[in-house]
Amino acid sequence: MEKKKFISILSRGNMTLLDAQAPKPPNKFLKILPLLIIIVVVLGSLLIWGFWNYPEERAVSRFLTTLEQGNFQQAYKLWQPSPSYSYDDFLRGWGEQGDYGKIREFEILHARSVGSSTAAVTVRINNIDPPIDLWVDRKTKGLAYAPPPD
Repeated sequence: MEKKKFISILSRGNMTLLDAQAPKPPNKFLKILPLLIIIVVVLGSLLIWGFWNYPEERAVSRFLTTLEQGNFQQAYKLWQPSPSYSYDDFLRGWGEQGDYGKIREFEILHARSVGSSTAAVTVRINNIDPPIDLWVDRKTKGLAYAPPPD
């Protein structure tokens, strides 16, 4: 009778040490997850840093392309001048008889932040050295000459 009880206990689904299942191997994805997170964060940070001033670079490019095409009225509007800076003043600086003559080519060298609301975009116009810094307001995309260095 004892033997029958023991067999009936085993047949009811109770597990013995010999019936235990082998542990599942660890998920390989979970092992490399921290590395993937670090890579994504670093790449994302580099992309944000690299393109942080891109809209301001585009504003300068649009302005100089407009000058290149000879559309001075539109370029004056893109400059977004103060009331004291007249269209004639603008033409003295940026017209065909201006500081750089007719704009034939330009190259944006780099851009950097100047405070939280302004970016300085360094540009070489008609291969004339030294290049100049144009300040761009981040909100309005208005342009201005950078103040002279101290």
